[in-house]
Amino acid sequence: MSAGLKRKDPNQEVHEFDPNTNRKLRNWFVREKRDLPFRKNRTPYSTWVSEIMLQQTRVAAMLPLYEKFMNRFPNPVDLAAAEEEEVFRYWQGLGYYSRAKNLLAGVRKLVNEFDGEFPKTLDETLSLPGIGPYTARAILSISYNLPFAVLDGNAKRVLSRLVMFRESGPKADSTLQKIADSFLNQDFPGDHNEAVMELGARICIPKPLCTQCPLQTDCIAYQNGVQESIPETEKKKKEIPLNIRFYVLKGKQGILLIRYPERRFFKTIYSLPFSFEGQNPYEPDPVLHWDLSASDLGIKFKHTITHHKIQGFVSEIQLDTKVEKEILENFRKIRPSIETKYCEWKDLETEFPSSIARKIKQAFSKQEVILPGLEAKTSSSKRKSK
Repeated sequence: MSAGLKRKDPNQEVHEFDPNTNRKLRNWFVREKRDLPFRKNRTPYSTWVSEIMLQQTRVAAMLPLYEKFMNRFPNPVDLAAAEEEEVFRYWQGLGYYSRAKNLLAGVRKLVNEFDGEFPKTLDETLSLPGIGPYTARAILSISYNLPFAVLDGNAKRVLSRLVMFRESGPKADSTLQKIADSFLNQDFPGDHNEAVMELGARICIPKPLCTQCPLQTDCIAYQNGVQESIPETEKKKKEIPLNIRFYVLKGKQGILLIRYPERRFFKTIYSLPFSFEGQNPYEPDPVLHWDLSASDLGIKFKHTITHHKIQGFVSEIQLDTKVEKEILENFRKIRPSIETKYCEWKDLETEFPSSIARKIKQAFSKQEVILPGLEAKTSSSKRKSK
């Protein structure tokens, strides 16, 4: 039994921790914490933005985008007034655009129903779109220093090893939340939560660096030599291989982009139309049921979207006025929710805010093919110069 943990029954859910354990953890955090931009101004809004951005995104990838986002939208009023597409452009590089969509909806509710003042109760915080139990507790503890213990992936790993709790997965969360509540430093809840998450991110990693851990002597898993097997490893979902073909549809107004919520990918943003090829578990997209001859541009790129390993291809179609009109009419008959817009080739990465757009443009450059939309402009400019 560790000096940091007192309990009578190893199966009980409420654990009594030695205050010295909390003290050691906070001292380590104050001394060793990383100097991160989102830690310099801990308003509820800035904490909210940083926590949403950090979901499914590494800190190093998130930092430059966080600073750019906060410079453009420094407070809830600025973000609430922004157009959704502009918010998506500043989210580019983070992926999972539903997070940005929900953040915008949440901030608009904050401004409209709470006069821009972030609530101080858990129930009211959870009423904001896009905020779940973890995010709510993180904001309230870090920005208001309220006594709410957080439970993210890093915290789960730290707590599981500290008390030698082996179970994992959603069924274990209620028990882990009780353990987290018991462990919470009531005097410094914000620092405590950040310290637990920092420890999990840097020291108590899947293959832990126990010799560097301030809680080594308090950790029951370490004392029993089972720290690397706790928590139990969940089976990883197999990656689904997919061939996806993107279509550059060139009309008089530019390159056609589409958006609608029923499709498999890019539900919240505009993208080039795309279709699945070869064996795949998904139904074909009915908006692409047309009888047109597309030119395969002979380029490939690789991409990954949650549990999907994608091989991308690109085809090009030059649309005349009649065909373009028919396509747009068919789109709207088949998918009444569909939205369309046009963009110039140079603006593809801005208007289709995904790293796929960048990869497609890079693939074009490597193949040294004529970029979509440029051929007509080049001949037009030559005519003008005569």
